[in-house]
Amino acid sequence: MRVLLVGAVVAVSVAGCAGGGSAEREPAAAPPATSAPAADVWLDRVEPADAVSRVGVPGTCPLPFAFDVAAGWTAAAGDGESRDGLAADCAVSSDTGRLRVWVGGEPGSTPRGALERFIQGEGTIADPTYRESTVGRGTGVELTFARPDGGAPGRAFAVATPLRTLVVSVETGSAAAYEQALPGYLLAKQSLTPVER
Repeated sequence: MRVLLVGAVVAVSVAGCAGGGSAEREPAAAPPATSAPAADVWLDRVEPADAVSRVGVPGTCPLPFAFDVAAGWTAAAGDGESRDGLAADCAVSSDTGRLRVWVGGEPGSTPRGALERFIQGEGTIADPTYRESTVGRGTGVELTFARPDGGAPGRAFAVATPLRTLVVSVETGSAAAYEQALPGYLLAKQSLTPVER
C-alpha cells in the first residue's frame, strides 16, 4: 500500500511539471516604460551662484529685506509698477535676466497671497505650481509657471513679516537664459534676511 501511494504522488508531480501548468511559471518581465519621466519644473539640480555684493542695504535699493547678488548682476531702483498692493521697488539685472523685487505693506498678508497677487500681472500663463520652500533662514512659498506660447518659464518666491511681504521674481527672454539666470535667483532666495520686521 505504501509503495502504491508513493508511486501515485510521483506520477502526479511529473504530470504537473510536464503538463505546462501556467501557475508554476515565472511571471513575464514587465515591458520597459515608454513614457518619459515628468519634467523637473523646479530644476533643483541648479546650484546658487557665489555672492559678490548685497542688495537691500542703504544706498543700494533700500528695502525691508536684503539679499546677496552674484557677479555680473547690477541693482537699480525699480520702475514703480504696482500689482494689487505690490510695488516693484528694485531690479537686479544681468546679461541673462532680471530679478524684480516687489514689496507689499499689507499687515497679515501671506506669502501665497502675495504670489497670487503678483501673478495677476503676468499675462497668459500655464501650469502655475506652488510649493513651500526655505527662504534664507525661514520659510516662504515659491511659484513656477510656463508660457503657453513656449516662451521662457517664470518663477518667484515670497516671504512675509507681520508688516511686509516681499516677492522676488526672475524674468528672462528664453528657456536657455532662464536656466542661466537661476543661480542668481537662487542666491537671492538662499541669502534673504529681513532688515525691518
